[in-house]
Amino acid sequence: MSDDHHIPTAASDLNPEPGERLARPFTRFAKLSSSGGIVLLLMTAIAMIWANSKYADSYNEIFYETKTTIAVSIAPDHADSGHGDVDTHASDPHSSSHDDDNHESADDSPIEDAADAIEETVEDLSMVVGDDHHDDGGHGGHGWQPVTEEPMWYQQHSSALWINDFLMAIFFLVVGLEIKREILCGELASPKRAALPIFGALGGMIGPALIFVAFNFGKETIGGWGIPMATDIAFAVGILAMLGSRIPNSLKVFLTSLAIVDDLGALVVIAVFYTENLEMAYLGYAGTVVAILMFMNVLRVRWITLYLVLGLPLWYFVYMSGVHATIAGVLLAATIPAHARVNAVNYVFSTRKALDVFANAHDDPEFDVTESSERRAAVNAIIHNSRMVLPPLHRIEHVLHPWAAFVIIPIFALANAGIPIHGGVTENLSDPAAIGIILGLSVGKPLGIIALCYLACVMGIASLPRGVSWRHILGAGMLGGIGFTMAIFIANLAYANSASHLEHAKLAILVASAISAIGGAAILLTCKSKPEPEPESMGPLIDDDEDD
Repeated sequence: MSDDHHIPTAASDLNPEPGERLARPFTRFAKLSSSGGIVLLLMTAIAMIWANSKYADSYNEIFYETKTTIAVSIAPDHADSGHGDVDTHASDPHSSSHDDDNHESADDSPIEDAADAIEETVEDLSMVVGDDHHDDGGHGGHGWQPVTEEPMWYQQHSSALWINDFLMAIFFLVVGLEIKREILCGELASPKRAALPIFGALGGMIGPALIFVAFNFGKETIGGWGIPMATDIAFAVGILAMLGSRIPNSLKVFLTSLAIVDDLGALVVIAVFYTENLEMAYLGYAGTVVAILMFMNVLRVRWITLYLVLGLPLWYFVYMSGVHATIAGVLLAATIPAHARVNAVNYVFSTRKALDVFANAHDDPEFDVTESSERRAAVNAIIHNSRMVLPPLHRIEHVLHPWAAFVIIPIFALANAGIPIHGGVTENLSDPAAIGIILGLSVGKPLGIIALCYLACVMGIASLPRGVSWRHILGAGMLGGIGFTMAIFIANLAYANSASHLEHAKLAILVASAISAIGGAAILLTCKSKPEPEPESMGPLIDDDEDD
């Protein structure tokens, strides 16, 4: 969720530089609330066209056939001196990473910086990169050396699996940060404000699951019951943004909060129901890393890099434990500190003093800061103050959110939305799993959301937000049926051993998401929103949790 409130900066009134002029269309597009959904839709279309064109073989080769291996091995000619080799290479899909021929063509080059950093424990660390062109001359002690033995440790996956297991862990880190922020200081912090989206999210998970089970009970496709449960935030909120000012802001807050709770439910489903075999030893290792991260949080360690570095072994241990590796991102997010080092009063006081130093450092206000050590010191103090007043959680989310929205999710869509359509569309969508997904997302979602929201209001637990009618809730519920990212992700887990069911499920997700998007937008366009009261007419601010 963006924190951009259009606050002017020091460069706002300056003439743009050449590079800024070139980047202006992209930066303006990135600031649009709907931009993430637009990019996602574009990449989905590219994937579908690519996978069903004459270049379909190249699509499969890039994402599913070509294997990328990360390996650690010990070359025999270095065995006496304990030299370690790390191998990172892409191998041909028809060759094994264990073949002698493959290892004979691999070379290693030393990385001196890495070796210097760990020379107390390892005498020499070299990077080995697969290369078909082997240089026989001048190896010496620091040259390229062939690796002829089987690696001690390696991970080999297709590009799609690296995207789904590793890159998506970063996306789930962002999701976890958003959930934690909303629970601590957002719309989910107040029980009364959180009640409506929580009930709506529960209905939006139960309704689709029941419909899917009704069409797949007793069939081999029953494992996909979790597919229609999740909502894609980027698409849903993007469509609301496209509808403009006719949509009350309180409805956008409601749908965003609902989608976040929905994501939390999907994470629980993935961790509990889509984990087949557990390796307790690796679970213990992962628990140890989480305990260290929590202890760092208790000690108020705010060094973000240290948390992210420890996130790498956490990801590996969770991956090896049998729990899906993306859960590591959520576990890491839960340990990130969410409290500022200094409060607003201290920040304002110290920053104003630094600004006074900056202003009084020279008589000429145009004096270049690069020529004044005093002004540079004042600027660095302001930067330090700003880091201290902004919690690590918000800083990480601010940095990673654009990468998740414009890089990770589009790449995920490109790698997973390329569904080859064999036969007619009707034939593909007649699969019980496809029927359950389409009806679950386009019918079960809105019905479940509006039913439990109505129940919460009747029980007095919640009430409709200002300016929102029940037709708004129905329209938002239809938009909740845009499952896409999370739905495709769960489909990959549910039907990992059935390519045909997976293709049918993905196609059904796309169809259901399109139906939900069009239906939700059409309903909201017919809504006449209640006028939202102006801030001046709302009276004094009170705590929603206090009794009247």
